[in-house]
Amino acid sequence: MPSQRTESLFDEDFLMRLQRLHLLAKRMAGRMSAGMQRSMRLGDGLEFADHRAYAAGDDIRFVDWPYYARMEKLLLRLFHQQSEAEVAILLDRSASMAPDGQEEKFRYALRAAAALAYVAMASLDRVTLQPFGRQLGEAMKTGRSAAQLLEALDFLAATEASGRTSLGECIERFARQSPPSATVFLISDLLDCADQLSGALAHLKQRSCDVTVLHVYMPQDAEPRLTGAVLLDCAETGRQMPLEATEAVLESYQQWWNDFQAGCKRTCGSHAVTYITSPTDRPFEKLILTTLRHAGILGR
Repeated sequence: MPSQRTESLFDEDFLMRLQRLHLLAKRMAGRMSAGMQRSMRLGDGLEFADHRAYAAGDDIRFVDWPYYARMEKLLLRLFHQQSEAEVAILLDRSASMAPDGQEEKFRYALRAAAALAYVAMASLDRVTLQPFGRQLGEAMKTGRSAAQLLEALDFLAATEASGRTSLGECIERFARQSPPSATVFLISDLLDCADQLSGALAHLKQRSCDVTVLHVYMPQDAEPRLTGAVLLDCAETGRQMPLEATEAVLESYQQWWNDFQAGCKRTCGSHAVTYITSPTDRPFEKLILTTLRHAGILGR
């Protein structure tokens, strides 16, 4: 049975939205998922593809003997071969994802991770759910089946945001143990780790991974609603800073945010990584469908 927290985070309405999302994704998909590479080969695959003329040295086990009996012509049977897809969802669980106990951002990230996992699992991809913060957390790996969806939801619901972020170290370690050519989704607010982003992406690209970054943030992260004298707390370090939230200060912050976001996008672009802004007021169905199209999992 799902835990109380799982039922609260992924309620019946959310599960119905996931089902609609999956059905919509199926209708929109113009081709197979990015990790499922389809090619023709000799052999006893599940799906017949075509014939070709027999050539000296070919394996006679794959000769179409019934066709030869009728036409007295040697043809070889070709079959579609599908390689198993590997989808990794890297979820930032550092304290900045839930500042001052506000779970809006982290809740959105968890739901985005669940939606991506659901679509991938329904497409018979293998999925790895990998939380990270200061260190890599315990991962969950699924088989090529949607049967583990509730288990994946329980796993995500049990994940809590705390501590600092060591993006570079965590992604380097993950890349060393991940399969090559995986489809990777990195879900993070990228706060306190933007300077590590380039190195982290480089490690993934060295493994020939197809990477998409979902930059999750609350609208007030981009445009804080502050007035007068305030005391700011750093969620990850606990440091405090008194501030007079004047118009000039807010304008300066707005410029910093714009530069920060542009820098993240530029860094992703330099590594041929897809960068998608993910504000929490954006409907997650729209986010996921956009993400899947950019990642090549849905037809454009």
